[in-house]
Amino acid sequence: MSSMLWTVLAFAAINYAIKAIGPVLLQGRSFPPGLAAFIDALPAALLAGMLASSVVGAAGRGLEPTLLGGLAAVAVAWLLRAGQFGSVLLGVLVTAALRQLG
Repeated sequence: MSSMLWTVLAFAAINYAIKAIGPVLLQGRSFPPGLAAFIDALPAALLAGMLASSVVGAAGRGLEPTLLGGLAAVAVAWLLRAGQFGSVLLGVLVTAALRQLG
């Protein structure tokens, strides 16, 4: 498996652990508002970091057009209030379609 796939799986496991450990430890009590906002923003921030490094390229090879198309689709979906999941899904589908065409 590629290192990017391992990275995605590791981030998914970390995110799941953060989401699962909180309610178990708090046992019905709620998170403080600042911590809840941080946890809600974490998946999008991790995805943005991975996407930024992929778009620019690890070796500084320049911008990748297929990823830029997917990123534009995510931005449009987000502006149309498709939500986090819908926006990411659309971005993945557009990127995959552009890679198949090009």
